[in-house]
Amino acid sequence: MATGNSNIDKKLALATVYLNSGAFEKAITIYTEILNKKPKIVAAYYGRGVAFTRKGLYVTENAIQALADFTQAIQKDKRKPDSYERRAEVYISLGQYQEAFNDLTTALQKRPTEKIYFMRGVISLLLEDFGSAEEDFRRNLESEGDIHIMSYFHLGLALYYRGKVRNAIEVFKEVLKLKPDHIDACTSLAQAFRELGNLKAANTRFNQSLMMNPEHILSIQLHGSMLYNSGQPVQALHDFQKCIKLDTNNIHCQYMEALSYMTLGKFYEGVKASAKVIVKNITPIKMTSEFLKAQYLKEYGRYLHSKLETQLKHFKPESDLDPEFKENWIKNLPFKFKKSYKEQPGLQPEISDIKEHNISDYTADVRNLICKAVKVGSYTQVNTDGFTPNNRLNLAMGLASLHIAQYLEKKWKSLKNGKERLDWQDLFNIAVQYRRLVDPEQPVFWVDTMPEFRTTDGVRSDINFVRGSVLNLRVMQYYDLVFKLAKTMLEHYTGDEAIVYSGLHEDVSSAKTCDDLLMIARKRQINPHGFLVSTQVPSTSKSKEDKRLDGSILVLSKDMNDRVIFALNTANNVGRMEDYSLELDFIFNQLQEEMKRTGSNKITDVDSILNMVLSLMYYFYNLVPLTRGSSVVAYTVGLGIMMSVGRQVTGKIPSGKLLDLEAMLAGAPDAFILVTKQWMNIKKNSTSTLSYPRVSEVFPTVRSILEVLTVHTTACS
Repeated sequence: MATGNSNIDKKLALATVYLNSGAFEKAITIYTEILNKKPKIVAAYYGRGVAFTRKGLYVTENAIQALADFTQAIQKDKRKPDSYERRAEVYISLGQYQEAFNDLTTALQKRPTEKIYFMRGVISLLLEDFGSAEEDFRRNLESEGDIHIMSYFHLGLALYYRGKVRNAIEVFKEVLKLKPDHIDACTSLAQAFRELGNLKAANTRFNQSLMMNPEHILSIQLHGSMLYNSGQPVQALHDFQKCIKLDTNNIHCQYMEALSYMTLGKFYEGVKASAKVIVKNITPIKMTSEFLKAQYLKEYGRYLHSKLETQLKHFKPESDLDPEFKENWIKNLPFKFKKSYKEQPGLQPEISDIKEHNISDYTADVRNLICKAVKVGSYTQVNTDGFTPNNRLNLAMGLASLHIAQYLEKKWKSLKNGKERLDWQDLFNIAVQYRRLVDPEQPVFWVDTMPEFRTTDGVRSDINFVRGSVLNLRVMQYYDLVFKLAKTMLEHYTGDEAIVYSGLHEDVSSAKTCDDLLMIARKRQINPHGFLVSTQVPSTSKSKEDKRLDGSILVLSKDMNDRVIFALNTANNVGRMEDYSLELDFIFNQLQEEMKRTGSNKITDVDSILNMVLSLMYYFYNLVPLTRGSSVVAYTVGLGIMMSVGRQVTGKIPSGKLLDLEAMLAGAPDAFILVTKQWMNIKKNSTSTLSYPRVSEVFPTVRSILEVLTVHTTACS
């Protein structure tokens, strides 16, 4: 950095000595003296910027001073990559990641180094551009030493966040071979196994991390989250409390502690813990997701506590809760309302919290009922990447299936006496009630009770396959099928002003990526931003065979940030709901007619009954009438109806199958029925569900259901 002026060079050298010995203020003073006399000395700006950086970028004043100095150094000499690299570090400390990315890109153009590729990869992770991050980390795989291991580990993170979890697992394993004590790689490997639903492997790796460091906060936090999401809130609570003890400012563990308390029915502790999260939100400009969720959790916890003695059939959060509250909660919007909002009253001291129950607290016949529910509920468990097996959810849905089966068995007998017909929505609502009591964080509402339902656009439900460089792990088994469907629909699209050009078929045939399809859409002049096409569902209730219902909307486009979106969307409004209700009414009435004609004990055409049940499920899956949980509710009701006619599903949902997508992509109910019956392995029930205690009598209230959901059911197996 010699300037040619011996006096200035001596001062620069002295300042550098002070800088390297940690005397930052002395170094800054000398650099400032130089710049006061010679304001064009680049080395002085650069050196002073480094001094402010080393003083600590966590102090905003230091960061601002350093940023100004590096900017001056760049303006006066744009050739030096070091100034760009240093300024990028400052931008990172200020949270200005895009500016940091731009500076590192410029530095790489001037002098590519492993360190800068690594830094830019980390920035891409922070910008959630995981594809670019993967590219930068891969460039360093031929490097050696620490930078190689760091790049390799971060490559695993990039793959994990892209949804390529199986690839990430292999990378984390390789990192651990190179550095067996790499605790972050071990914890990341545990989390990746959890993402695949392999809880045994995940637990082994979490334990391995905690053997290395029993106070490793991230391992404790993620292990707690795994326990919570597998339906073990009691054990999860211990982890979150340990996490908070080690790190009193850990907002995620504080929120999860509040959620665990609420799930266990310890509402006093839950409300108190939620309030702590709300109070600790320091930056009103950027609210944490935990802060947003804690406000809704606190309100819903108060509401739920006030309804503990309510009969399940009278538990109606749809009508009790403020419409705007429901909408904001579902969208995770700030806790602000256009109209005046009246908060839920505080907890009433005369209403006690839920007490944790053991299975031994119940009589022998009720224990048998609970164990039967565990077995039935296990058939609802999805076995595909991205889903964590959840014992609490399975128990709840098993109870719901038995409740429905017992309710219907009794009703089938009364149909012969000409008593009133059942309504399909009332039947499905039984399962909805159990589903919404599983997790107080998850708002489960009928979409026709939401404010947006009465608008033209309706209430949207989205299944993303690709968003930017991120693949949705849960639905990847269906990606090829949906991509093929998109290709076919794009080739045969006949919308306004769409053109057919020479070579269209060849382009479609050779298309391999979403970008390829977007290019074809542009060439066809469909839309510069992409295209969307609707699928259709055939009607069984209409005399006209050509009657079709609106299915889902296949969307391929780019968002505001030029990221690809490939998704299957459903928009429920009044018209769509009415169409599907007619179908569901028609099928359910057919089922009731058949049961009235034969009775549940004298069914001659079982196959016909099962086809009706699966058709009912097919239209419910395509309707998506709930804000969440439509899939498990549909299957739970299906299992219940089958048990009510003396039949039991004994086959597990095949690995990789999602029944809602099976229905949405089947094209017609017959195709869905054909495929589904192959693995259901339906057998005759040896005993009636009425031989067990009535679920609705043993667990009649919200309290009683929340109590049984705290039971450890390992004794059942």
